[in-house]
Amino acid sequence: MTMWNADEREECPAAAYLRQAPENLVVNGYRNWIAGLVEKDRRYWDVAWRAHAEALGAVEGQVALDALSGLIDQLGVCARCPLRFYKPGAGHLCRDECLMLGMIAGAQHGDENTLVAAAKMLSCSNACVEVIDRASAYAAVLLGQNQRLAPIPFAALADIDFRAAPHDPGASGSLH
Repeated sequence: MTMWNADEREECPAAAYLRQAPENLVVNGYRNWIAGLVEKDRRYWDVAWRAHAEALGAVEGQVALDALSGLIDQLGVCARCPLRFYKPGAGHLCRDECLMLGMIAGAQHGDENTLVAAAKMLSCSNACVEVIDRASAYAAVLLGQNQRLAPIPFAALADIDFRAAPHDPGASGSLH
């Protein structure tokens, strides 16, 4: 992984990745849900619901959003450190957003190593099973509606975790 220099004319690699509909849905769903919790502003949740309903249909969108909110609630209880996130619509990814994508992609692609590793990097060992179950439920709803994320190799997540600072200064906020 290379560092992106804001002075360069090339766009951040995350921006191109986030143009993929399934990845954008997951990341901005995560961001909007947490932003709604942090800011105590329902408008963020409404944005997340509209995006899920548009991509999956009203019924499946609500099922997916319920699964996502359950996953975030579980992570909020047992995260190793405060959950970090960028503001919705940002063209960058922080460590926790990458790990969230890793869990969902791992579940969708049957990559148990990536799923479990990402869950362990985000959560305490006592609740890791619950995190995996909730991530798998969200992944299954998305996959059932043809929203399949690109696979993310375990080595990429390990590299992201290794390179991430303990408190990502680029993230917009945190929840714990």
